[in-house]
Amino acid sequence: MKCDTCHREVPEVSRVVIYVGYNKAASKAMYNCPECFSKKEQTKSYHQEEAS
Repeated sequence: MKCDTCHREVPEVSRVVIYVGYNKAASKAMYNCPECFSKKEQTKSYHQEEAS
């Protein structure tokens, strides 16, 4: 599998499609390796709201 962000070949990729207040089901699929996924998740607004 290939990460859509860093373009490395990796054994596993992830994507969040639906979360409370976050629905990307109709968006272009972006699959990320664990490292890129973690970095992107830290910037998502639904995580910032949970921290408040």
